[in-house]
Amino acid sequence: MPQSSLASPRPGGRPRDESRDDVIRAATLDLLAEFGYDGVTMDRVASRAGTGKATIYRRWPSKLAMVLDAINDFAQERMPTPDTGSLRLDLLEFFTFFHEAVRGGRGRIIAELISEMPRNPELRDALRAGMWTQRDASSRAIVEHGIARGELQPNVDGSILTEIGTAIILQRVLVTGDPVDRPFLETIVDDIVIRYAA
Repeated sequence: MPQSSLASPRPGGRPRDESRDDVIRAATLDLLAEFGYDGVTMDRVASRAGTGKATIYRRWPSKLAMVLDAINDFAQERMPTPDTGSLRLDLLEFFTFFHEAVRGGRGRIIAELISEMPRNPELRDALRAGMWTQRDASSRAIVEHGIARGELQPNVDGSILTEIGTAIILQRVLVTGDPVDRPFLETIVDDIVIRYAA
């Protein structure tokens, strides 16, 4: 029985250089921070990554696919699921990870994507299925751990717990510019999130 074309490389073809994927993703994120979604082009990404457009198109069929892959890969790296044995500490670590993910230049990426979402339903739907789904998965795990330890009621709306905190953090990072430090995160957890869940 013949092997599929996916299992057999083309004659004379070179193996895919996986390290180029990370270089291209990094270039895409940098350009998003500098120019916004509209300013990201295949030509600019190729130039920043030091590669050819053909190399990019072999990996991603479109700009949208490339941008989403870069964003989702970035989110997965920076949104682990804490499991400290304490709901309070889990939430503090989660909000700390979230703040680190959206601060600085990366915060500008989030701001650009948020502004683009109403004009680009495909981008909005893909982000909800990718980046936000990954964040929500971490949130659900934290809530499930809290319920299992008896720290939360089984009927608590877990999505609200983390949405409250992330919304406040985004407000400071993207709108007011006010600091987000450890005491502020503790205030979010102790005086808002846990009080809501009580």
